[in-house]
Amino acid sequence: MALEKTSRVEQRQSPTVVEIAKRAGCSIATVSRVLNRPETVAIDLRERILHIVDELGYVPNGSARALRSSRSRLIGLIVPTLDSAIFTRMLEGLESRLAPAGASLVYSATGYDLDREIRVVRNLIEKGVDGIALVGNYHRKETLKLLREHKVRFAVTYALSDDVSIPSMGFDNRAGGALAANYLADLGHRNFGVIAGVTRENDRASGRLEGFLAMAERRGISRSNIVVVESPYEFSRGRAAAKIILNQNRNVTAIFCGSDVLAVGALRGCRDAGLRVPEDMSMIGFDNLDIAEYLTPGLTTVDVPARLMGEQAANYFLADQSSLDIHSRVELETRLIVRESTAPARIRQ
Repeated sequence: MALEKTSRVEQRQSPTVVEIAKRAGCSIATVSRVLNRPETVAIDLRERILHIVDELGYVPNGSARALRSSRSRLIGLIVPTLDSAIFTRMLEGLESRLAPAGASLVYSATGYDLDREIRVVRNLIEKGVDGIALVGNYHRKETLKLLREHKVRFAVTYALSDDVSIPSMGFDNRAGGALAANYLADLGHRNFGVIAGVTRENDRASGRLEGFLAMAERRGISRSNIVVVESPYEFSRGRAAAKIILNQNRNVTAIFCGSDVLAVGALRGCRDAGLRVPEDMSMIGFDNLDIAEYLTPGLTTVDVPARLMGEQAANYFLADQSSLDIHSRVELETRLIVRESTAPARIRQ
């Protein structure tokens, strides 16, 4: 589900515990226990009450009053995962600007679960955060409704929003995928494998894949020459995906991976198949994680300016109202870092 595109939020009274209890058919005390000591309430009833809490966008009144009366100097960051250092550089960039300004960062991971993201947002609002940084353009409408109703400053990162009312500090994922395809075509490759991230509800993964395929088509490469496998961002899944690609088309001479994590796994998958990189197979990753430079061979990859993105997001959250527009949209550039994992195509015997 894409971001809700609306610039005006309907004015309404915040929901109360009484309203939640009435809709759930239980006592106010039961609702209070679900919110404060959920383990003491039967799971079926607890889930029913939490569903109503989500639906109504409820946040405890005490937290709402705190938000109106003072600034907490807390900024929240919600990322899909804390594994494999994918988002570590952005986190470091945020902290490098927030700390000198006397602000602190609190962060949480959702496991790529947009429903869980709603609950994380609510928890951060309860803590009284001044702002929340999100990743990407896909979020539940309820998430944005919560942020807007409680007047919490927010922005998306790792992507650029098409909705001008939504601040964003990010880059064009399609352009990054296109960089990889164009470079491999320049090297003479005509049969590709693509190990994309899971594209469902992930605009970064889908953008990188779409950009790669569009540029390949522009360079005259038939879609039938490209094997696409979607995979979670895990080393073992990249290894397994490489095996699938090689089984489907033994003529593949280059693999583009939607993350460096997948590329590390794919390198191992190629070695398992007795293929040398780059002599038999070229490989390109995405992110330019620290590990990319120290692999053997060094990994050619699309560099994401993650630390700078975090710094720009911090500038937005620290800005006063008069300068907010200046910091509300920052487009950063991706670039291809060429290392030893790519070479001109060779016909495999």
